[in-house]
Amino acid sequence: MHETIVSYLKHLEEKGRSPLTIKAARGDLVGFTTWWEAQRKRPFDPALLREYDVHLWRHMRQSEDAAAPTTINRAMVSLRTYCGWAKQQQFLEENPFEEIKAIPIAPPAPKSLPPEAVDAVLRAVRSEKDERIRLRDEALLALLVYAGLRAQETCDVQVRDLDMGGGTVTVRHGKGGRMRRVQLHSDAIGMLRRYLKRLRCPTGEPGIGSDGEREPLLVGFDHTRTGCPMRPGLNQRQVQRIVEQRAHEAAERLRADTKTISSLEAVSQLLDLAQRLEQATPHTLRHSLARRLLASGADLAVVQRTLGHSTIATTGMYLTPSDDDMRQAMERAKV
Repeated sequence: MHETIVSYLKHLEEKGRSPLTIKAARGDLVGFTTWWEAQRKRPFDPALLREYDVHLWRHMRQSEDAAAPTTINRAMVSLRTYCGWAKQQQFLEENPFEEIKAIPIAPPAPKSLPPEAVDAVLRAVRSEKDERIRLRDEALLALLVYAGLRAQETCDVQVRDLDMGGGTVTVRHGKGGRMRRVQLHSDAIGMLRRYLKRLRCPTGEPGIGSDGEREPLLVGFDHTRTGCPMRPGLNQRQVQRIVEQRAHEAAERLRADTKTISSLEAVSQLLDLAQRLEQATPHTLRHSLARRLLASGADLAVVQRTLGHSTIATTGMYLTPSDDDMRQAMERAKV
């Protein structure tokens, strides 16, 4: 290992960098210098580096090593930082990595669930025997599945934010403090009406301007007290846990169904859905709504307004084909 690299790693240690950071930097630097010496047939010296070396090394990492762009880019950061330090120490005159750009990485398509998986979650809730929990979880899913609210946004929805007559829910404090009004699907309206009438407000909705209408719409249950009394309010972790629980139940039901089906293709499809459900989160439900809207022919601007994105460029990420899209396209392209 070249003496300048030894000094640089010691410099990182003195700067308080973590052992993992130093280990990664050492691996990147040793890997590059070993390659350079094999290419140039001479001992490594940072003063001899040229931009040509960087381009050649990057091409080799991509074409021969098949390294992931993120791996190569991380190594480039390590090398660029090392060369910047070496320049300050006057071990070289110019940093050959200074003008070399990172390898572009295509943003992954947002993870979502196919409609069949979302339907399985909704059906799992319908089989809940405790009516109070069933009504509450249906109301939560109505906001996540059909309105695309974020987890915190569902926690923040107040009783007054539901307009059953107009079929909307108001998000008062979305991301970036933006307020929006979201149209509700007829199924969501039915679920929320049942929740209000039979659990949340059985004696009638609170009066306008009252403290009651400013209470959180969704409720929790105090399991430390007899009868598990209802109390207004859920937090993000509780929302996450409910979604994970219901998705897991749906996955288990699908796996159980495979034992009574003879079609291998149908069994494979159900097992695939079950596997996807194990990764379900409130955000995958949000992404799933965006995908369904676009698949049904909705304009990108409609999706932007529904999800509360600040720019339509953010919404454009849903135009990136998902793995499902790619798989189906390849199937359609068969000979």
